[in-house]
Amino acid sequence: MSTDERPAEVVGAGVVAVVAVLAPVLSGALAIALLLVGYILKTLDPEPAIARTVLAGGWVFGGVSAVALLVAAVGLLFAALREGPQAVEGEPETAPAGTDAPDSRAGLRTVGFASFVAGDRRAHLREEWAAILGGDPGNGVVLSSRRRMRYALGFLWAALRMRISDLAAPLWTPVDWLLSVESRTHGFIALAVGAQILYIQHEDGVHALVTEGWGWCAGCGIALRLFVGWLRRIRGVELASTHSESRDQ
Repeated sequence: MSTDERPAEVVGAGVVAVVAVLAPVLSGALAIALLLVGYILKTLDPEPAIARTVLAGGWVFGGVSAVALLVAAVGLLFAALREGPQAVEGEPETAPAGTDAPDSRAGLRTVGFASFVAGDRRAHLREEWAAILGGDPGNGVVLSSRRRMRYALGFLWAALRMRISDLAAPLWTPVDWLLSVESRTHGFIALAVGAQILYIQHEDGVHALVTEGWGWCAGCGIALRLFVGWLRRIRGVELASTHSESRDQ
């Protein structure tokens, strides 16, 4: 392969990786947005005629997202098997010691393509993954063909998760901002419960709110509080006091 052809192949692989990751993510996000708007419109009285159309569009994009995810997974697998290890600059042409060349090359192809998906700032993972596939023949650690391929596909799946995490990171910024200060969290919960109180009072009246609706509102507040605590744990958010926040400002 000439040096002129190699950059074109690298760019092509990068485009395939970006499209494969963005297609299901964008269609899924659009599906969630349309379904959310559609169900909010259905709560209005009278129900707008566009509500059913918006809901139908949400379910359509949900199906598109599922199909895109399946096609992307299959496409990435075939592309990984098709791309040679030479497509990645600096990747060795030879198989790791102690392994049969065809199976080793297939694993290196998958690792090379996974490095494209993971992104340039994680290029160091290519050497680490290739070293894992090579095993340690000096100490008697030689991976079988099936295990090497299973590891290589696991690396590809990890690279996909890394790229999706990179794309979703900006969406977590307002959530982390809301969770980082207790007063913001309390305001959000109060706003949600207050909206529920207004909705029950508007639809069923004050009597229904006093006799039955208060239980739903209390349950909503408790559920939101538990949900906020769970989000803080998985996001690793540490609470900041309002005094320290005012000093920073």
